[in-house]
Amino acid sequence: MKILAVTARAVDCGFQKQALQTSRVASPMSRFPQFAERRSSWMWPTKKVFLRIETEDGLTGWSCTNGGEVVELILNAHLARLLDGQDAGDIDLLWDQMVAALLPNDRSGFAMMAVAAVDIALWDLRAKRAAVPLVDVLGGARTDTLRTYATTPQPDALAGGAWAGLKAAAPYGPEAGAEGLAENVALMHRFAKAAGPETPIMIDAFMAWDADYALRFAEAMADLPLAWLEDPLPPNDIDGLIRLRDGMDPSVPLALGNFAFSRSDCAELMRAGVAGILQPDVAWAGGITEALRILDMAAETDTPVILHNTCEQPWSLSLAAARQDDALVEFVDRGAQSPLYGLIAPHPDIQAGQTPVPRDAAGYRPAEVALSAFPSPTLQGA
Repeated sequence: MKILAVTARAVDCGFQKQALQTSRVASPMSRFPQFAERRSSWMWPTKKVFLRIETEDGLTGWSCTNGGEVVELILNAHLARLLDGQDAGDIDLLWDQMVAALLPNDRSGFAMMAVAAVDIALWDLRAKRAAVPLVDVLGGARTDTLRTYATTPQPDALAGGAWAGLKAAAPYGPEAGAEGLAENVALMHRFAKAAGPETPIMIDAFMAWDADYALRFAEAMADLPLAWLEDPLPPNDIDGLIRLRDGMDPSVPLALGNFAFSRSDCAELMRAGVAGILQPDVAWAGGITEALRILDMAAETDTPVILHNTCEQPWSLSLAAARQDDALVEFVDRGAQSPLYGLIAPHPDIQAGQTPVPRDAAGYRPAEVALSAFPSPTLQGA
């Protein structure tokens, strides 16, 4: 099945209006006062990028990733012409060709988001051609539902929801001094109270801290059941992560990998012995093909993998169900009316902390908000 057309469009789906963007959340930019109060003041291009691949046999594969106009440009101006006329079923070869073509000038998250967009759409085509859900193409579901933890700015609202954990986004970093540290610890006490004694709590520092600050936070958290500390330092600060790992309670793992954009990035964290949990994002780290390799690599060392932002990505739910035993997945609480769920598949019906495995053999299609970006007659019957 030859590829006839590859088209990407960046669509504003309201990401910058989410509470996690408009409230104070620590980030690598927090040390600059003009960018400390809101992530939306500095965030990279945040439009969602929808990709459509049309093949000569009349099928259309869809995907969605991040990176806005930057990723849109990579896809339309570079990768699309490399894919023209290629066999859409040869996913491994096309993955290798895309990465090789980008290697001379880009190994960033934006590049791998573009590769992921193509890869996910190719897997969508594979499932559509077989007329089965993606989870079956990946080997079949090992479970009907997946244990789910919630990342939320409102722990009290989610209390009693049978979640597998509640995760906070740290509001402060070293720039806020002792007062900010105390506020972070107070927030975790609030999370612990809302969660109750049987539900784990976690915190995501979004690469905003340094080793000294993270060690002070960990010491202050000694009386609370912290399940993991997520992305406290940038992933390239291996020396700092080693120092942190050596100085922390070994029962509290470091959850790393949101900003690891390939299996080689993940392998570096594992070689250093700092990743107690790997958390790659399938739509950022090269797609399903690379995620399968990361899962296999992690299995060799019994390193747990929790796919990042799972519930917004039906392909990630399918991967977790097909390739992991007793998988844990992430739900990002964006409010009752968030437009970011249901963009490519229906909003998962999460009940009692369990997310159902996607079973739609019709594959992925963009929601109404994105359809306007593709004024093509091929959309009907995609």
